[in-house]
Amino acid sequence: MIDVSGTTPSAGWTNPHLAEDTESNSDPSVKTYKFVATSPQNEAQDHTQQTIEAELRVDALPPEVKSIRVTSASNEISAPVTE
Repeated sequence: MIDVSGTTPSAGWTNPHLAEDTESNSDPSVKTYKFVATSPQNEAQDHTQQTIEAELRVDALPPEVKSIRVTSASNEISAPVTE
């Protein structure tokens, strides 16, 4: 299970989720996911930050994957794969 949380620059963001990043797969030992969400429909004047969360159940990974990387618009983090 991969659990992530982050902070948006304004209120109103929806549908936070992890999407597999197939474009940055240059290292087969690292599986990369993008933490993304749907931006608000209206550009409101409300600049109150909002915490969002997502989780992804990963039932199996190829044996060569040793690390998981999660990227977002402003940050990234990696962690080793554990049993």
